[in-house]
Amino acid sequence: MQPATERPVLFFTASARPEGNTLRLARAAATGLPGEVPCDWIDLDRIDLPPFRDLRPAAPPEPEAALGQCLSAIRAARAVVLAAPIYWYGFPAPLHLLLSHWSGWLDTAALGFLASLKDKPLALITARADPDPSVPETAEAIIRRSALWLGMQWHGALHGIGDAPGDVESTPAFGQAADFLRPLAQGIS
Repeated sequence: MQPATERPVLFFTASARPEGNTLRLARAAATGLPGEVPCDWIDLDRIDLPPFRDLRPAAPPEPEAALGQCLSAIRAARAVVLAAPIYWYGFPAPLHLLLSHWSGWLDTAALGFLASLKDKPLALITARADPDPSVPETAEAIIRRSALWLGMQWHGALHGIGDAPGDVESTPAFGQAADFLRPLAQGIS
């Protein structure tokens, strides 16, 4: 295993809007990590993930290409951050697709996917246009419950509000962003 200072914090972003509010909020959060902590960014909207096929009871094949890259990045990461806007009260399709593949990887013991997640912190960063504070509750519950079920450490969620690109930069969440991920760099090996 790589030393803690060499293991990246992995950001999976999933937004149809380049330079949108969620990405801006995630980048602001990443600034709170110490300089020796590398960050790895995978934009799920820009890579070609294959459709998910539930092949149970058979195991899915070994992930290749972009899907293999995602699996390798998760294995190498010290922590995983999912950064996705809330569209129509849920996550964008690319994030749902990745999570579906996670469920398939769980059915292939040889991949060691579940073991690679054990005690790994998982965080969520979102942005949405609707200012109602209850809007992200369901999306957050999905990721929080998944983290607990997978044996990961639930780090928490940071929710921003913004419609036009850049709107989130004038919100309290943006001001709190640098402090949100700082604990991920402490004591994680």
